Amino acid sequence: MKKAFIDTNFLIKLLNIQDPAHKNAVAYFKYFVENQIIIIVSSIAVGEYCVQGEITHLPLKNLQTLNYNILHAIKAGKCGFIAFNARKNKEITVERIVITNDVKLFAQAEIEKVTFYVTGDTKSKSIFDLLRKEAGLSYQFIDINKPLQESFGILF
Repeated sequence: MKKAFIDTNFLIKLLNIQDPAHKNAVAYFKYFVENQIIIIVSSIAVGEYCVQGEITHLPLKNLQTLNYNILHAIKAGKCGFIAFNARKNKEITVERIVITNDVKLFAQAEIEKVTFYVTGDTKSKSIFDLLRKEAGLSYQFIDINKPLQESFGILF
């Protein structure tokens, strides 16, 4: 069965009708639900969302929540080592100082063998590409700033 792993950025865009990518986020969410693709959200992403949002706003009945565990931590440590060294050596440029949560989420998605990692955080793609090459991430990165039809080749 296919699984879509959504991050904090996806949740923000899904729930903020003012966001330019809101309609795309809704289209992806509906597509996943209608096609029985399991939608997974990490407790890490929920925690980030709750900094400024309320948990009661999240569509929890359609989400499978995933707690961070020791297997995720081991993979995240390996991925973190790669990402931080690449940033230090200027192999990747990341504007924000903290990339720890991105790495944790990428690691969780890999351990859980998801099909898609779905985000509106275009900047995290450089970290993903590095980790795909160096740490063997095997899932598809989907940027919801691109329309659903473009990502999945759907004609409608």
